[in-house]
Amino acid sequence: MKKKRPVAMIAATLVLLLVAGVLFVACNKNVGVGSMGVEPYPDKFTNDLDTVDAEDLTAGAQITASSAAETAANVLDGSTETAWTAENTSGQFLEITFSEPVSFNTVVLRENGNYISGFGFVLPDENGDYPADMRAASFYRQQDRIERYRYCTFERQTGVTEFRIWFGGTDAGKTLSIAEVEVYDIAEKEYEQEFRVFNYYAASDLAALSDEALDAELARGVITDVILISLAFWEPDGSLIFAADPATYEIKPDNSNYMDQYTEDPAYYESIVSRVHAIAEKYGINVCLDLFPIKDKDGNFDHGLPGNMDALMENITSFVAQDDRIDGIDFDWEYPSNAAEWQYYGDLILRVDEALDAANKEKYISLALSASSVTLTQEHIDAVDFVQMMAYDRFDIVDGNHSSFRSGAYSSMRYFVNIGFKPSQLVLGIPLYGRPTSWDTVWTNYGYGDTVYSTQDKAPYTYWDNVQWLYYDGTNLDGSIEYDNEFMQVWVNGAALIADKTAYVIEQSFAGVMLWRESTDYAWDAVDGNGMPLSALRSIYNTACDRIAGYGEKA
Repeated sequence: MKKKRPVAMIAATLVLLLVAGVLFVACNKNVGVGSMGVEPYPDKFTNDLDTVDAEDLTAGAQITASSAAETAANVLDGSTETAWTAENTSGQFLEITFSEPVSFNTVVLRENGNYISGFGFVLPDENGDYPADMRAASFYRQQDRIERYRYCTFERQTGVTEFRIWFGGTDAGKTLSIAEVEVYDIAEKEYEQEFRVFNYYAASDLAALSDEALDAELARGVITDVILISLAFWEPDGSLIFAADPATYEIKPDNSNYMDQYTEDPAYYESIVSRVHAIAEKYGINVCLDLFPIKDKDGNFDHGLPGNMDALMENITSFVAQDDRIDGIDFDWEYPSNAAEWQYYGDLILRVDEALDAANKEKYISLALSASSVTLTQEHIDAVDFVQMMAYDRFDIVDGNHSSFRSGAYSSMRYFVNIGFKPSQLVLGIPLYGRPTSWDTVWTNYGYGDTVYSTQDKAPYTYWDNVQWLYYDGTNLDGSIEYDNEFMQVWVNGAALIADKTAYVIEQSFAGVMLWRESTDYAWDAVDGNGMPLSALRSIYNTACDRIAGYGEKA
């Protein structure tokens, strides 16, 4: 069932992300090499989403290799059953020569294994030579892991007769092997629905933004949906309760006054909603309300279902339907712990959807979900307008990358399609925060500016990097580890990886992308030493302009 102007569901607070991440890691300690949550069930996933709607330009091309040249042709034979396996693991490359000059902006790599730790694309210089150090080339586009399938995008290169794919190395003791290489020039496409960009705003984000700053942020024409989180909740008896003004309370260390964060007085809630709606309305931006159960003293959700089902459904429906400032509702229960709770959750969604329809209200229903253990029925699934895929905190056991292309796009997208969702219902969540490679419960902002480096020798952080080094002060979430200006390595989704994920979402006609959260992004006009943008929001915008016909014309 579709409404006219769908809104995505919202992501959880960082505390909730911690719970999800810890549980996910705890449940996958024995997973083999590769991204957690990906390798244990590869046979379940459909391969339909591997298809690229363009001509593979490698047809008729010639290929040579730095070693094992006799098997290099295997990467252009259209079969993942054959592969090129290099004789060494460093300084290796494949060189593709086209029968005539081509233009291209996308390369798909399919690794035979899951071990390559870095790769790049390089064009020769005007003399047809390649530098000994590939990074010194005038065109060098790099990323980290391939992980069996990798969709790579960059600005269109024209008049190309040859290029190299350079491989940086592999995990210790592992071979370097590629099954397939595909090269595409992907044109703009007509999008059947509006390409949506959802951004979460917590009260702390809005407190730090003046009305002028929020207006400028929304005026860019990129964000389509504002999601307000942790402002409204439901109680075990089915009644609704609101966030208290953070300036009026301080939770004690033992959490004994945990109820101070809630209030029956909606004054603070009303002030936030009115302020955001007044600005969002000018730009046709939707406002979505996040809703989940209150927590008890021990931090557990106290949902009260199914005993409070009738009261809860009626209260939610009435509250949302009567407020013209609110365009949608997001259910953010992380997570039902058994089949019975999933049934309660799905039934609540179904009943609210039916009640909104009966009230003739154009409101949206969305869910915040991670790609694991979702047991909604098809009837429940059909009642949802959008799923906000929380494709992060899914740790790679080799590098500590918590949202690679594989786990943070390819695998998560397949999971939800596999269990019955349509691509047009699905929104890919992108993290704008870093997690230490130690897996400790520390979240760092993506946009730390000039204090972030890409390597330990303090080389500047660039558009292509997914790893940051920064000096960190503070503790982990539970306070058990204290950091004193420690030089810490964290994994992020850099602007290039975000461009790849965005282009892949567009390629597969998914609903759009979600940011958790834009408040931790780089400034819109921030660039690296080569003039490449660092802002995630700008990377999404630039990619959509390149891939969607007419996108950006209103901005």
